[in-house]
Amino acid sequence: MAHTLDLPVRLSLSGPVRPNAEVEVRLLLGHVMETGFRHDSSGVQVAKDILQFVKVHVGDVLVFEAELGTGMAANPMFFFSFTLPPQAGDMVVSWADHQGRTGQLSRPLVYR
Repeated sequence: MAHTLDLPVRLSLSGPVRPNAEVEVRLLLGHVMETGFRHDSSGVQVAKDILQFVKVHVGDVLVFEAELGTGMAANPMFFFSFTLPPQAGDMVVSWADHQGRTGQLSRPLVYR
């Protein structure tokens, strides 16, 4: 049984939001990204808690994918560019962590 991992997410587009235009995406995921290597003040090892992957789809097209590991800082931020499709649709950001928890955010693309 899969569990949901709800994260605070900031997603913004920079550039003209119209068919076939190139935009820059800024994506911030609020996650602790705990490596499992650290110990708290009492000497107890802090449990590993990292995101394994992040994917961004526009419609059925994968426009961004990242495989993350223990070297990634807390609250990872991503910047990437892509060309918007001719037809407006939904931009879907999905993620999963090493414990099998998953989550997603869907935002409609509205062309001006």
